[in-house]
Amino acid sequence: MSEGRQTGEGMLVIVAIVALLLSAAFLPVVDIFGEENGPGALGLPGDELEESGLGTAGEGGEMPGGTSGSPVGGSLAAPEQTSISSGFNGSLTPVPLFVVNSSETTYWRQTAYTDYTGTGWEQSADDRPISEGVPNDDRTVDSQIIEYEVTVLTDTRSLPTAWQPKSVSLSNQSGTTVRASTVGGVSTDRSLSKGATYTATSSPPPRDATTLRQADGRAPDNIRQTYTQLPADTPDRVGERTAEIVGGEQTRYDRVMAVHDWLESNKGYSLQTDIDSSQPIADQFLFEVDEAYCQHFATTMAAMLRSQDIPARYVVGFAGGSPVGDGESLVTSDRAHAWVEVYFEGVGWVRFDPTPGGSLPVDSPQPPYDLSLNRSAVVGADVAVNVEKNDSAVIGVPVYVNDERVGWTDASGETPATLPYAEEITITARPRGSETKYSDDSGSTTTVADIDGSASTLLTTDFDDATSTVSPRLVEALPTVASSLPLVISRLGGPTIGALGTDFHQVDDATNESSVTYAPETNATISVGGNRTTGGTARLVVAVQDVPVADANIDFDGETVGSTDSDGVYELSLANIEPGNYSVRATRGSVDVSSTLTVTPPEGGNDSETAEDKQRDPLAPNISVSPSLIALPGTSATATVSRNGQPISGTPVRVDGEVVGETDANGTITLSFPIADSVVLTASANGVTGEQSIDGLYRNAGVVVAALVGTLVGLIMIARRYGITRQLLTRRLAAIVALLISIPHRLTNLVIRLAAAFEAAIVGLWRQLTSLPSLLTGSLINILHQVNPYGLLLAAITWVRSRLRGLRRSSDDTTADATTTRTPDTEQHRRIRAIWGSFVEFVRPPKLTTRTPAEISRYAIRQGLPRRPVECITDLYRAVEYGHRSPDESRLESAREALSTLREEDDE
Repeated sequence: MSEGRQTGEGMLVIVAIVALLLSAAFLPVVDIFGEENGPGALGLPGDELEESGLGTAGEGGEMPGGTSGSPVGGSLAAPEQTSISSGFNGSLTPVPLFVVNSSETTYWRQTAYTDYTGTGWEQSADDRPISEGVPNDDRTVDSQIIEYEVTVLTDTRSLPTAWQPKSVSLSNQSGTTVRASTVGGVSTDRSLSKGATYTATSSPPPRDATTLRQADGRAPDNIRQTYTQLPADTPDRVGERTAEIVGGEQTRYDRVMAVHDWLESNKGYSLQTDIDSSQPIADQFLFEVDEAYCQHFATTMAAMLRSQDIPARYVVGFAGGSPVGDGESLVTSDRAHAWVEVYFEGVGWVRFDPTPGGSLPVDSPQPPYDLSLNRSAVVGADVAVNVEKNDSAVIGVPVYVNDERVGWTDASGETPATLPYAEEITITARPRGSETKYSDDSGSTTTVADIDGSASTLLTTDFDDATSTVSPRLVEALPTVASSLPLVISRLGGPTIGALGTDFHQVDDATNESSVTYAPETNATISVGGNRTTGGTARLVVAVQDVPVADANIDFDGETVGSTDSDGVYELSLANIEPGNYSVRATRGSVDVSSTLTVTPPEGGNDSETAEDKQRDPLAPNISVSPSLIALPGTSATATVSRNGQPISGTPVRVDGEVVGETDANGTITLSFPIADSVVLTASANGVTGEQSIDGLYRNAGVVVAALVGTLVGLIMIARRYGITRQLLTRRLAAIVALLISIPHRLTNLVIRLAAAFEAAIVGLWRQLTSLPSLLTGSLINILHQVNPYGLLLAAITWVRSRLRGLRRSSDDTTADATTTRTPDTEQHRRIRAIWGSFVEFVRPPKLTTRTPAEISRYAIRQGLPRRPVECITDLYRAVEYGHRSPDESRLESAREALSTLREEDDE
């Protein structure tokens, strides 16, 4: 009998395996546990999940991990008003937002909205410190307490919590107050930085159908007035259609479920919706659009319930997360979600999610990736790991350092990490969903790994009734078979094979990752400073390049005496230490360095560190300053902070005691000098401060001012020497401006002329080409007949005669010139030429080399100079230069006076 039973069970196992293999071979790859399956997918009634306050009552069987998200906003911002988006094309980018350490998976709530505008939601809420209690704190299930820890991966003031929060406390955030609003949102009075952690406890309200059907009393007036509001222009057909849907239902809960089920059954899920965000959302979705996403589902359900005088509100947050470790879930921006909360008298606000299941187009680039660090690899260094693919940032993938996960890449494709003290460091990036999966031995949750590497989902495992009727051997066989099938198990519609009580781990693919290995710098130094006399305190600083070695063991003369602090500093007491040389050693991991400490006897019985010792402290960083040109008050300069030739990055730099910034990776910082005669720059590293003084800023400013004044005076003297006046400069500037203004016009004319010439050349070439056949039709004899030999000979004789006649005329001119008496070069001639030269330089006519005296005279008069002095100078010059006249003293004096008159007129 026993053997027959075992044989039958064995046959059953074989049949099950064959059936599953055949289904995998002939059926398409589908999400068999996806959105279409409700709580009864494997025969379990939906009510069995309703008892859990975190479960699916009133949510169509959707667990948080399987709820279809949407582009609600995808960040931790919780604005006081939000608009409803229209269709979304493309794929969602999974930006990591926070990590939750909790034994439960649920909806992570941010805030709710009170006022529906038709195209969006607004919030009217007050808040108070959460230590005074959550406003509108309603009934909860005291037996269900959720305790969880959240680490934010971006700067935020909004703190996602499970509904309803009872307490929230921050870690290492003194002076920051946590506040809770009247709509259940939790926030801080100032922003938390990336990496901040808070712990919280929540307790959900009752969610079972029996309790909610009994909570059918009238809501308080203030609740009804706020949460049944609808815009005045809401079409009547919204309320009429809703009344038809809930007709015949006797309790509030049943009316709510009727609306919920109608939306889930009659409307489909899609990001590419035809909703017009500028028109009333609920009316469109009810009567004109068949597919939308969670914003539209939640808005429409809330509006429909309000039309029936049922208090409802619009809520935003995140649905579940991806398991990434033992009790840890990563929540990314693509998990953003919206749902509805309905008020029940005596119970409070209860969640309902009308959005049906659907797939999200999430952008998840697969390896290979390009990995890099933002600095050289040095043990103990804080680095940023950058992950790219095809020069684009890869977002939301886990990064590992020597197989230890350090975080997920942010929106810029980076994640911070601290390099370990190892001889070899391997940086690895894996695609989303490839984090280490786990099984919870407590039975509260089980993780099902996604075969295709997509995000996994936490599944409830409270399925004792389902497993009690299955043979233990079949229970053991089914997960093994399922793990070999190409099926995407990524959503929860009900109990699944992976939740039958057996551990189920990810099948790691060693090639589905990208890695880069570094041989980091491990050569450390020990710098010794402080008071190195007997009875004093020496300061030891251990560093590799510019990176301090924290928690390094310090040995003094062969005995371990302590370890370095976070700055790589160890204060070594030399009490009762005799003068002499002692060995000091620092070790941590791959770092091992030794040095010698010389202890000297105290001078004058003074055991304290003197000011001179401090000034000569070899550990003090060196600060060098390079002004942009010359050190002046208010100008910029570049400071470089280094020690032992190595730049010190990330250290604050102070100017006269005020922090102006931190040094970059090269140890440099750009700063501005204050308005002062001297400046003191200071920078600290490893508890030791270095300084650099810059004096004489006012002196430098005086030198610069004196140089500028001297240059200006020199220019004025040069101008006076050469007759350069203000009017002349004005005219020259006007001429330059006119020339610049005319350049576009001239270029346009040039282009037009070139185009016309080009067109004419093309036309002429075309005519020549078209006439070529007619020319070629004539014979050579005809061409010769057209040529007159006598005419050619006559033309040649005429040309030769003209050339001979020209040569003869040139010879006669040369003889005549030789006999002409030259103009005498007397002192008077030289004076009149000097006056004329001064006049021409004063007038400065354009194209001087082609101007005659008469043209220069006319140009000067056109420029506004007096006619009589101009003509006086011009006539005298022409009479002397061309008329061969010798000027007397009176005429020379008249020319000088005329030139002086012109200059005086110009100065005025």
